Amino acid sequence: MQTFIIRRLLIGVLIIFVLSVAVFYLLRIVPGDPAVRRCGLQCTEAQIAAIREEMGLNDSYPQQYWDWLSGVLTGDLGTSQVNDRPVSESIRNRLPVTLELMVLTMIMTIFVGIPFGIISAVWKNSPVDLSVRFTAILGLAVPAFWVATMVLIIPVELWGYAPPIGEYIPFREDPLRNMQQFLPAAAVLALGSAAGVMRLTRSSLLETMRQDYMRTARAKGLKERSVVFGHGLKNSLIPVVTVLGLQVSGLLGGALIIEQIFTLPGLGDYTFRALFAKDFEVVQTMTLYAGVTVVLLNLAVDVSYAWLDPRIRYS
Repeated sequence: MQTFIIRRLLIGVLIIFVLSVAVFYLLRIVPGDPAVRRCGLQCTEAQIAAIREEMGLNDSYPQQYWDWLSGVLTGDLGTSQVNDRPVSESIRNRLPVTLELMVLTMIMTIFVGIPFGIISAVWKNSPVDLSVRFTAILGLAVPAFWVATMVLIIPVELWGYAPPIGEYIPFREDPLRNMQQFLPAAAVLALGSAAGVMRLTRSSLLETMRQDYMRTARAKGLKERSVVFGHGLKNSLIPVVTVLGLQVSGLLGGALIIEQIFTLPGLGDYTFRALFAKDFEVVQTMTLYAGVTVVLLNLAVDVSYAWLDPRIRYS
């Protein structure tokens, strides 16, 4: 197990390195000068040249990359080229918003997707199963940004209600308003992911229930509930756990749009604004953050297989 984890971490470091290099060069290939954006259209050439020198944009690309990477390795994430604020400070302020959104989304995904997937498998081809499958397909087909827009517009038109938007309300200050702010956004993000988990749980559990050891358990006289939950569910969760890990990674991208629509000042909103402003330091750091998150999540998913199925061994 230790050898497996070390090997996966080394591969993850290589992946993150390649990702950081690719993003670094792609940002500089895209048209647009951060110095001009920072100074404004009325700046003179001399002012723009001075700003480029201050921002280190006149250095060679390898030198710029090394300056940024060495800072990250020593804990210095750099300074935003747009507002001159430390990137680490902005991340520290915005991280609780994104974490709360991700946690609520995953709670909804797990507690909706898995139970309804089990219900759909146990009552296969029944009206309940057909309803669950139809809802899952609908959840996968409808774009999240459209659902988010409807979630904001319909309550206003019908009941004159809109969730609190425009500023972050910490949970410890006002739990009710915090939930009013985050639950709609989390529900929109969870719609597609819960639908995917629901369909996968159903198909995986149906496949497991056809195995010989399941028939043996029934032949021993065990109740159907014991057969499903005691013998079938745990083994059928392996592909579901894999998808959940991948969906957490995907939610990082979905948060870019959802945080914009619901005006949540999280890391997705931070990255979105930095991309438009060509804020190199912020985009590079946030890409590195996303890469590290994906690598660690995939490692956690792989390690969890051994708990779900003791027959799995790592070498």
